[in-house]
Amino acid sequence: MLAAALAAGCATDRLHKEGLQAIEAGQYEEGLQKLEKAVAADPANLTYRLDLQGRREQAIQVLLGEGDRARAAGRLDDAQATYQRALVIDAGNARAQAGLAAIKTDKRHAEVVAAAKRDIDQGNLDQAETRLREVLAENPGSAAANSLRAQIDAARGPRSVTPHLKSSENRLVTLQFRDAATKMVFEVLARQTGINFIFDKDVKSDGKTTIFVQNVPVEQAIGLILGQNALGQQVLSQNMVLIYPNTPAKQKEYQSQIVRTFYLSNSDPKRIMEMLKTMLDAKTLFVDDRAGAVVMRDTPEAVRMAERLIASIDVPEAEVMLEVEVLELTRTRLEQLGINYPSQVTMRPTPLAGDPLVLADLKDQDETTIQISPISVTVDLRKEVSTSNLLASPRIRARNHEKAKILIGQRVPVITSSTIVLNGGNGTNTNVQYVDVGLTLEVQPDIYLDGDVAIKVNLEVSNIIRAIESEGGTLAYQIGTRNASTLLRLKDGETQVLAGLIQDTDRRTSNRIPGLGDIPIVGRLFGTRNDDAEKSEIVLSITPRIIRAQSRPSSDNIEFYYGTDANQRAVPLGAGSVAGAASVRVASSTSPATVAPQAGAYDGNTDDPTNEGADTTQPEPVTRPTLRLDGPGQIAVGQDFEVTLQLDNAQSIAAIKSVLRFDPSVLQFTSGAAGSLVPGDQQQAGEPRADTGPGRVRFEIGGTSVSGNGALFTARFKALQPRPQTMVTIQQFTATDASGELIGAMAPRPLVVVVTP
Repeated sequence: MLAAALAAGCATDRLHKEGLQAIEAGQYEEGLQKLEKAVAADPANLTYRLDLQGRREQAIQVLLGEGDRARAAGRLDDAQATYQRALVIDAGNARAQAGLAAIKTDKRHAEVVAAAKRDIDQGNLDQAETRLREVLAENPGSAAANSLRAQIDAARGPRSVTPHLKSSENRLVTLQFRDAATKMVFEVLARQTGINFIFDKDVKSDGKTTIFVQNVPVEQAIGLILGQNALGQQVLSQNMVLIYPNTPAKQKEYQSQIVRTFYLSNSDPKRIMEMLKTMLDAKTLFVDDRAGAVVMRDTPEAVRMAERLIASIDVPEAEVMLEVEVLELTRTRLEQLGINYPSQVTMRPTPLAGDPLVLADLKDQDETTIQISPISVTVDLRKEVSTSNLLASPRIRARNHEKAKILIGQRVPVITSSTIVLNGGNGTNTNVQYVDVGLTLEVQPDIYLDGDVAIKVNLEVSNIIRAIESEGGTLAYQIGTRNASTLLRLKDGETQVLAGLIQDTDRRTSNRIPGLGDIPIVGRLFGTRNDDAEKSEIVLSITPRIIRAQSRPSSDNIEFYYGTDANQRAVPLGAGSVAGAASVRVASSTSPATVAPQAGAYDGNTDDPTNEGADTTQPEPVTRPTLRLDGPGQIAVGQDFEVTLQLDNAQSIAAIKSVLRFDPSVLQFTSGAAGSLVPGDQQQAGEPRADTGPGRVRFEIGGTSVSGNGALFTARFKALQPRPQTMVTIQQFTATDASGELIGAMAPRPLVVVVTP
């Protein structure tokens, strides 16, 4: 029986060791099964039970961490398998179940993003944006969805928040009407562009329109006509528009509104609500402090502007790590030399006739009856020299504008008591208060956008000099303190040393025999001298290191078009894209014409206001130089990339001045080079330079002749921080010929870049 018990114990111990080894090797399921068998075989063994519980929790946390990392990297199948392993160990683990649910959502989002990509390839941008909006509403940080959204924005150019009108064959229109009936002008537009116009019953029939425009998009033409006649529009579809009087009552009836919930990450919802009321005159707002959200109901234009405003405000707070070193240097010198004689002698006569001592006893006193106190002489030979350092080296991480405080020392109790008279009796009330003694440091950083850190520093160093006890038994302390308050402004990584808090004490005391101790040199033999010198100095060294810089929103969120007080618009009337559009000319004059009539133009005297069958052939437009920005659509943080400004259809350009604009908090300009269009003798002079201010690169070249197609210059950048989208744009471009005349050039679309972590 003993042998069997020993064998069973050895087998159980072997199971325990094998289980631990399997867990260390990553075989969590097998190892935990062996530990469970070991516990079942020996339930009273606390070591087995503790190992089982601890290793099970450790395995679950490791698996959940691996699953989260795999999901973040896009390896959804690996993440799903890892979460399922965690559920095998703990079937009810909420985090693993949430991870599996998130994987299903990620797969569904991937399918939606793939469908949106197909829509973009087919040119259906509206449907693609609708799909991506669904994904971004659930996962605003989706890199794939943000990348496609940036492609859509770049393809559309300036964005309008209302549905786009689309004329037949995407034609441009030319209108030449003078005092024409407004409804007739819309009738002409309807027949030529294929757009249907529906009029509210209150639209006046006697409205007149005078307009002379050439080759403009139909949306711009309609907007100009509406503005002349105090009319508003509601775009019902791509080819249907409702026209109504632009009055408050009709706006309330026809103007579309949408509801949007903004979930804030960093800002106070109440402050955001006040901003929307002030800037956009938003009236229907609701704040949910618990969820950190603001709900807004307004027109699509106002909601899109609110998105940009919130994107420019709801940015993470900057944080800084303050590396502090506090050093207290204390030097003590004590010197005590000489002979310490007694300062007094006591003589007492002895009673002779019995106690007490009487006056008659004094006359019989001699050297044998007078008592004397003990007399001792001490030789002092002492010298002490000491040096002590008190070093504290804390690291404090603080948010922008927030105070941080540390105490290195102790809290000393101070006991006070008071007497209370109650019902004729006395009682004692004892209070204990604590006083901070030691090193107390309080800092408050202010982080600026240029990388400087202003730090408000309060330093106090205190120590107990002596304890004071009153007659009633209460205890108090005499505390010596030194403090300093200052405001510093340092650069990131710059070290500032604050010194000079010096306490210098020099005490000299002597004890000597009067007269003899005053004799020069020899007087040292008749007394003792004590020299005590103490000097202490406090040195504070502080170094700020910015952990999270204040992020700057993208330029399109910092500045965007608003419209007028009476009419909010996402883009100006003249901001529509006209690339690739055909043109149609519609002309009229209901009064004597001041412009020469064109072939086939409606002159107001025929019965065919639509001028069907007229010759609408236009002369070939004059070819102008065209600019184009080429670069990658997506990069990673820390990656270097190039942006090239291409110039096409250039003809004998003698001088060029250009400024490239970018977000300096996201991108860093590293270098630049002139392109192939720049002649060889101008290559060095034509290198781009970042000397016009942060976020700008300047390119200038003159005294040459630039013709043809090719690259003007190449600018190299480095990505600094992730951003769903950032833009590189041409802020200024001026070209002149040899005579100094300006040459018009087609401005390029901004280059939209997605910066991933």
